Amino acid sequence: MPTTMKAVRCHGFGGQHRFDPHVQRPEPGPGEVVVRVDGSGICAADRAMWDATGPWELSFPFTPGHEFTGTVVALGAGAAEVHGINEGNRVIAELNVTAGNDFYRQRGSYHLTDHMQVLGATLDGGWAEYMIYPADAVIHKVPDGLSDKAACYTEPLANAIHGVQRADIQFDDVVVVCGAGPIGMGMVQAAALKSPRKLILINPGKPKRDLALRLGADLAFAPDDPKLVQAIGDITNGRGADVFLEASGRTTAFNQGLQLVRKGARIVVFGVYKEPAQVDLNIFGEFKELDIRGGHLAPFTYSTALDLMARGKINGDVCVTHVYPLEAFEEALTRRPDPDELQIKVMFDPQL
Repeated sequence: MPTTMKAVRCHGFGGQHRFDPHVQRPEPGPGEVVVRVDGSGICAADRAMWDATGPWELSFPFTPGHEFTGTVVALGAGAAEVHGINEGNRVIAELNVTAGNDFYRQRGSYHLTDHMQVLGATLDGGWAEYMIYPADAVIHKVPDGLSDKAACYTEPLANAIHGVQRADIQFDDVVVVCGAGPIGMGMVQAAALKSPRKLILINPGKPKRDLALRLGADLAFAPDDPKLVQAIGDITNGRGADVFLEASGRTTAFNQGLQLVRKGARIVVFGVYKEPAQVDLNIFGEFKELDIRGGHLAPFTYSTALDLMARGKINGDVCVTHVYPLEAFEEALTRRPDPDELQIKVMFDPQL
């Protein structure tokens, strides 16, 4: 069996990724799991690393890729018993790996811990033929019949589900989702399962708006469509939307949301932003008494994401629109969607 493998290594932010066909293949330590990577996605955060626009400080080099699915090929001592898995199982690990008696971890908010390792950032991730799932990782089996594409979509979908849960959607709510990337399209599908009175998508590109209508949205508008404000006004007797889910990563979208929602509305901010927003704070308190909620990662929602896709409630396959080999990483990373093109999730298949 070869001792080396193909991988993409990040040596610094700002275009400093390199394809390396001779990276040492990992071997499992106690409790660890080695998987053959069957698919690994590209996130907006990964592109921010490439563009040097992200807000993080990391040590280099490392293998990126925090959205992944793999097949178990080797188990360290005790790993089978700890994780309840065997060689040949298809499995996903949650990207954040925590340990110890951290304040947040003790209270169930393990995604907010002060001491966290992150697969694809502080630990080597999935842009490789093989990777390690650490002993402290939370590992989930992939349901039989779920494709590698759908399994690879689990992480962004789990984030989307967490955002929808944060929104506390009620049956009579008028809900707006802004942005139809991987998380936004997952929010559309998850929010539709909550059966709100109306579900509206805002996104510039028509192909994504059309897909959202097929996946559960009632209405879909471009951000500058004058019919958007009129439609929300007609539905709500002029009050405004009850819930606004911001998944575009654009500060202008957040400001638009402030105008579209009613008094006492709930706004969930779920994105990585490249610039600070300038807002009138009077809208939050004096004029509307808004409930602004952040959204971060996917606590306790990976298993939900896998289950909903396995039961056919959410379509993960349709959200993975492009697949590349690792050797074409630069083309995949720099690919920017045309508004007239359907591009949602771009995935590497390291076995190509």
